[in-house]
Amino acid sequence: MASTIVYSILWLLLLVFIAWPVSWFLAWWWCLLIAFEGIFPFIKDCTDFLEKLISWPRTVGRAMLKGDTDFPKPW
Repeated sequence: MASTIVYSILWLLLLVFIAWPVSWFLAWWWCLLIAFEGIFPFIKDCTDFLEKLISWPRTVGRAMLKGDTDFPKPW
């Protein structure tokens, strides 16, 4: 039980100080590049990867609520 609380606090810190700022920064790039996805097909791979990183806070939040011991990977 104590390790679950420790991991939940760790994932909360990861969420607030790393996952959210990274997601906010990359969301701007994703919005910019998504418009050119139809013109340049190779951009689709980049936007798909950015979308996984942008949705990383959701994964971290789930790990925080469950108290998972595994690192919530963005990909």
